[in-house]
Amino acid sequence: MLALEGTRRSLALQMSAIDAVSIILAEREEDAVLMVITLWSIWTKRNAVRDEVRGRRAEELARSIRIYANEISQTLRSPRSMRPIQRVRWQKPPEGFLKLKCDLSFIQESKTGSWGFLIHDHDGDVVMSGQGRINNVLSAFHAELIACLQGVQVASSLGIGKLILETDALNIQLAMQSQSFDVRPEGGLIEELKSFSRINFNEFVCNFLGRTGNRAAHVLASLGYGCIEGQALITSAIPDDVFVIVSDDLSGE
Repeated sequence: MLALEGTRRSLALQMSAIDAVSIILAEREEDAVLMVITLWSIWTKRNAVRDEVRGRRAEELARSIRIYANEISQTLRSPRSMRPIQRVRWQKPPEGFLKLKCDLSFIQESKTGSWGFLIHDHDGDVVMSGQGRINNVLSAFHAELIACLQGVQVASSLGIGKLILETDALNIQLAMQSQSFDVRPEGGLIEELKSFSRINFNEFVCNFLGRTGNRAAHVLASLGYGCIEGQALITSAIPDDVFVIVSDDLSGE
């Protein structure tokens, strides 16, 4: 423990990110995980203070770091079963429900992105789709939230009070299921999406769907770069290449 404390003090004195990473990688796996999570948590808390969001107290932060590090260490030690990779098939929603599939495209260098969504009825038919472009994007997570928000807003206008939101971004599902305020910069959008879904739908579910089951929304999102920011394309029609994917999804039912 004393050796680890000495390493932490040495880490705090580093001015170069490369030197800091070198120190972390030289530690035992459990200690390295703990150090990385600590740095990430401090950075998150700093962002919360910058954005005038109340952060957690020091003791709460330390406790959550320990719990998170322990969970990761247990996962790393767990034996991995060699299971064959199976293609995730898209499924129609139950009768009386709409199903919304969302996806994004994000370019880190230019901080630009695009989004796309498709809304299916219980027969699997696309009743509405949308695509658009966004500039000044914080992250891929930010772009994904915008895609979801655009989709649920259009879905609510169709007058059906039961919606299943499907996304291949697991962090979206986790954020929607969380009962606490998210201190990330995108936290405001998360709360907006939660509030809108709660107010406008009698039943709302957010499910994680693997990339192979979300291909149609992914292609539509890539086409969103062709739009002008602020002028989203919302229509009941879909491009031919997206139609082919939708038809393939339905054929697997």
